Amino acid sequence: MIKKRWLQYAIFGLVFYLIFLVIELPASWFAWGLNRYTQGSLRLDPISGTLWSGRGRLILNYPKTVPHDFGEAQWRINPLWLFTGRIQLSLETSSQDRQIRTTFGITANRFLLKNTEALVPASFIAQLYPPASLISPQGKVRLTASELDVEPEKMGGTAVLEWQSAGSSLSNVQPLGDYRLEITGAGKTASLKLTTLRGVLELTGQGQWLLASGQLQLTGSAHPRERAIELEPLLKLLGKEQGDGKRIFATHGQFMPPGLAGF
Repeated sequence: MIKKRWLQYAIFGLVFYLIFLVIELPASWFAWGLNRYTQGSLRLDPISGTLWSGRGRLILNYPKTVPHDFGEAQWRINPLWLFTGRIQLSLETSSQDRQIRTTFGITANRFLLKNTEALVPASFIAQLYPPASLISPQGKVRLTASELDVEPEKMGGTAVLEWQSAGSSLSNVQPLGDYRLEITGAGKTASLKLTTLRGVLELTGQGQWLLASGQLQLTGSAHPRERAIELEPLLKLLGKEQGDGKRIFATHGQFMPPGLAGF
């Protein structure tokens, strides 16, 4: 009887010890998992804390040879979510000009982004998407998404990109305006809709984004609401005049979100 009781104590002790070890797993485990899951596009260094709650400097390696520093990031993982078969993570960065606040869930073949807001310089977008560098964009870009569901080669939900106080080094007119690009996932294809919120240059457009290949296509028009002569150097790059200063433009490229290329 005594031996049986001691065996029970030993088992309970071992279980609680294993729980303690899991709770105290170092932050390096999270850094390793993030780096592996994103195919090396994201890394944290240096780091402190535990797997479940910690902080570290968030570095985006995209393209692979170009590191972008997002400053100190803090993360929190609720262990109870593991019992549902997924990890839910809250992440927030505190860089002066690059900010991210998001909650996302991860399963083996699904990525759920919730309550997301990110703010970066427009010049940063040109580094992620090289065709944009042709106009040397200025201003800020804000990304918001209440819920975005990403599976292999599929997307559901809506994300919004706002180009605020938009400008270009090719034009003396500053700012050109504020613009909105709505990205709506519908299975293997996401639709794109470009509208003008305000400004001297009106931009509108429609397009699509093929998730499997990353192929992106957008066609639209540009029309000066005022200061047409000053805008002429920039408008010439967009396309041929169609009358009344209107220009038709078309852009084709490829963009795969950092970390999702091998998803």
